[in-house]
Amino acid sequence: MKITWSPLSLQKIDYYADYIARDNIDVALAFVDEVEDKALSLKDHPHKGRMIPALNDEMKRELIIIGIYLLLYEINDDIIEILTIRHVKQKPK
Repeated sequence: MKITWSPLSLQKIDYYADYIARDNIDVALAFVDEVEDKALSLKDHPHKGRMIPALNDEMKRELIIIGIYLLLYEINDDIIEILTIRHVKQKPK
């Protein structure tokens, strides 16, 4: 499976990393590493994330990142698209 990143997902990684870096650059770098590691783990296990409850779509899933962020992705044939990253307290749109 191939991993692709939406422009929004890349913007969100930068946004959250910049926000975290205000307090601790090492934690910000660990956040980016964790996002990348979780995304790459989907190549071998694309269904490892839970189905996004609000969407009820088997192909749209989410993984928890460092306990307070969600990596939202969609499975399309042999491509996994990372849709966005969001804080767990952020309301879905």
